[in-house]
Amino acid sequence: MEMYEETIYVEDAIKMVEISFDKQGASFSTRRRYQSVFRSLASFSNEYFHGEYTPEIGETFLWINEQRVPKFLAQTTFKTYVKAIQRANHVIEGDFDWMPSKPSLEYAKSRFDKIVKDYAEYLRNSRKTNSDVRARIHIIARFLQYIDRQNIAELNEITPQHIYSAFQSATDKGGFRKSIYSFLQYAYRYKLIPANFSLIVPTVKRHIPVPSIYSMDEICSLLNSIDCSTNIGKRNYAIILIAARLGLRSCDIAALTLENVDFEKNTIEITQLKTGEPQILPLLDEIKVALIDYINNARPKSESRHIFLKAILPLGQPMNPHGIYTIVSKQFEIAGVLQKGRRRGPHALRASLATSLLDEGNEYSVIQEVLGHTSKTAAKSYVKIDIAHLRSFALEVPEPGGNFKRLLADGGAAYEEIYI
Repeated sequence: MEMYEETIYVEDAIKMVEISFDKQGASFSTRRRYQSVFRSLASFSNEYFHGEYTPEIGETFLWINEQRVPKFLAQTTFKTYVKAIQRANHVIEGDFDWMPSKPSLEYAKSRFDKIVKDYAEYLRNSRKTNSDVRARIHIIARFLQYIDRQNIAELNEITPQHIYSAFQSATDKGGFRKSIYSFLQYAYRYKLIPANFSLIVPTVKRHIPVPSIYSMDEICSLLNSIDCSTNIGKRNYAIILIAARLGLRSCDIAALTLENVDFEKNTIEITQLKTGEPQILPLLDEIKVALIDYINNARPKSESRHIFLKAILPLGQPMNPHGIYTIVSKQFEIAGVLQKGRRRGPHALRASLATSLLDEGNEYSVIQEVLGHTSKTAAKSYVKIDIAHLRSFALEVPEPGGNFKRLLADGGAAYEEIYI
């Protein structure tokens, strides 16, 4: 395998930023604020770096402009320069959803801060994402602050009534149910409370969205739109093929290592990051060919054992789940597949695979095994979009009778007689 570098030109980077603005629905004022920065960046790159762009060129551009602060640039204006370069760096890495981070809100304070800190560490060790941990801990901290205000000195003094009252005062009852339920299980397991109060946390009805589904023809168009003559194309083709044919989640695709793939036994063996359950999948011939082509001919040299690596400097860094999502989403745009309100990430390919298996007459237990679901009912959510099969169970519409029949018969003339 040979080391390669992907040349990115500043005009292309700027166009990609514009695409990210479109994706995020950025306002006209936001776009205009960045335009002058990117015009200056383009002139700088064309003059000193032959029109190319890398994060290092962006840093040099920032350093030069920083020398002008505060003589020529206001501090607030320079912050726009910094955010513009950050955006450019993210989009060339494939992250079109990045937005400048806002200052993190402090957690609600209470006498139970040590418990909050310990539980946050517990969640991180349970492979929860940082954003998920923050969201949960904010809810837990507010809950414990509420308990503190009830003059509860020790956590083992709480009662079901305290939980009900906190639930009633919560603005996000779905988030309360999810976070407090798990926290109370944790508290009971580690003997912080005398009983398993998670069992009495009120449930909240939530809408379960219909999965986004693409036909086999649309997925073929998606795969055929990838230029496999390039290094990035070889990588992206293997990623999308795995998502479409095996239904792997983006986190599991990003986590794939060379040890997970057995080219002799033709299997892929992983431990699912979401469930922690092992899963053995067949190494289909087309996936095997795509992986060998990428690994032997396009994958950068790296000490990393992860299969899929980023294609920007520094080379050899493993991809992350968001990068996998961006690749799939962007390819849908390139392929010209109409979304019609449908999602376009790896999960849409996962749902499409499940639907295809259902259309072929497979039982839900088979779909459960293929997708690696731990719940026997998880795959049944796809029945919502199985309209053709549902029609076979449709009941005959009964013949009209009584007053309804009379109304139909005389065109509504009987309405006055019956209801007035």
